[in-house]
Amino acid sequence: MAWPLYTRGDVSPVDELPGQAPFTRARRAGGSPEHGWSIRVVAEHPDPAAANAGILEDLEGGAASIWLRLALANAHGVDGVEIADVDGLDRTLAGVHLDLATIVLDAGQDQAEAARLLIELWDRRSVAGDQRQANLGLDPLRTLVTSGRLDSGLDTALAQAAELAAQTVQWPHVRAIEVDTAPWVDAGASEGQELAIAVATGVAYLRALVASGLAVDDAANQIGFTLGADADVFATIAKLRSARRLWAHAVMLAGASATSAAPPFSVRTAGRMITRRDPWVNMLRTTAACFAAGVAGASSVIVTPFDDALGRPSDHGRRVARNTQLILQEESNLGRVIDPAAGSYYLERLTDELTRVAWGRFQHIEALGGIAAAVLDGSLAGQVAQTSAERAARIATRRDPITGVSEFPNLGESLPEPMPRSRRSSGAPPAAATVVTPLPVVGLADDFEALRSASDRFLAASGARPRVFLANLGPVAVHTARATFARNFLEAGGIEAVDAGGFDDDASLVEAFVASGATVAVLCSSDAVYADRAGAAAAALRTAGAARLLLAGHPGERRADYTDAGIGAFIHLGVDVLASLRTLHDHLGVSA
Repeated sequence: MAWPLYTRGDVSPVDELPGQAPFTRARRAGGSPEHGWSIRVVAEHPDPAAANAGILEDLEGGAASIWLRLALANAHGVDGVEIADVDGLDRTLAGVHLDLATIVLDAGQDQAEAARLLIELWDRRSVAGDQRQANLGLDPLRTLVTSGRLDSGLDTALAQAAELAAQTVQWPHVRAIEVDTAPWVDAGASEGQELAIAVATGVAYLRALVASGLAVDDAANQIGFTLGADADVFATIAKLRSARRLWAHAVMLAGASATSAAPPFSVRTAGRMITRRDPWVNMLRTTAACFAAGVAGASSVIVTPFDDALGRPSDHGRRVARNTQLILQEESNLGRVIDPAAGSYYLERLTDELTRVAWGRFQHIEALGGIAAAVLDGSLAGQVAQTSAERAARIATRRDPITGVSEFPNLGESLPEPMPRSRRSSGAPPAAATVVTPLPVVGLADDFEALRSASDRFLAASGARPRVFLANLGPVAVHTARATFARNFLEAGGIEAVDAGGFDDDASLVEAFVASGATVAVLCSSDAVYADRAGAAAAALRTAGAARLLLAGHPGERRADYTDAGIGAFIHLGVDVLASLRTLHDHLGVSA
């Protein structure tokens, strides 16, 4: 096999230094401040007192920034801290030094109102303008694609954003707008699509702010970004480096100065990679993603707690998420090196390729009339859906394996007790609302986890899991490899693999099969043994009542012989695992 080797000739000569436009290497000449990046955590407990306790614990545990999800009194379909006025916000942030901790607001339809409450709280606590630390989180396009509606209407929401930006421009450490790509990432966007969407959204807001009367430099300084980070370390590093380059190029084309072209790029570990099954593996995924974000020079990072997919994260999950970052900062000293990726021909090449692809996609969005037009006509969502479907096909065949779910599942696992999220019901949108089809949330493991959930329901109803008998032919040394493959294959769908050892004759094989109570069997052995025994063993099992037979391994030229013997399917590398498991569920009477 030939491995790719990247050399100096694969990358363009780069004279850029950290802190110089287009900021590929770093947004500051000295790299990231302090230990590398700000540890950001999400506060979402519906009770203000409980939320406050969690915030204080997070800050004492090393966090420096709070992503505050708010559910205002009139909110629809929102999960977050339930407040009605500035007094509720004051209780939520009691004991928090608002001149030290950065607050990022997330309030859905009520984002503008939440921003006004924070400004009122600053005034109440006499926080000086140059001491205020926040991003008001205005991102109407995110609200639109997440909920499928923007109650104020898009034009009104953009006007509100511009009005608040005109007010916050006087405060050096406050930004009005945060472009958050999470809905697109969780719907299945690729790295190139995510970058293009981020830049196109930022440009749309830049235009709105400039049209309202802000100078282009002031407008650019009011926009921040939050991107997703997957466990693909190299892709995440290249994406964040490319993001800085792309945005700098876009705003400087719009007439902004270089000093306004380097906003903070924050990172959130992607929710789509967080699994409900074997959630402990999520710690590894988020550690890899956080590592990549740190290497790439993220300004702040949110590490998703390992139990986030099960409900509202536990205190343990939140602590592990914080400590993951602390270990990378304090023990690995990850943030003390400026752009470790510089000079890696592979990463430089990948950054260049992502930049070209993303800029082309951005130009395509602009040609459609901009991001708003591409959202409203559904074309952008359609492109992301196609990418998601292509990724799902790779997951279904385990070309992209998911540890603990599609690979090495554990049917006997004990999951953490879920803490349900409280989500209010949404009423009908008002007449002025802008309405689209909301983006779906597509977890990478969703299809396999649906099979596991169906198996759990089967277990609850019948007292046993659906089962398949492993018809192991020959001694251990001969059948173990394919028996292990078959077990892993079956358990990915919540199907118990009954292993009674190896069998040297068909009589003992049939006896064990009947005793197992299974109605489906999979033959497991070497190709040589299959050639000698598969046909006879299949016939014996069919006579004993096997309703369906499978064979572990590629049949090759003997497919017709095996099929004639009653073997209905073959499981091997490259087969559509998901489709095979769904067919088995149907044969075993497992309801979807």
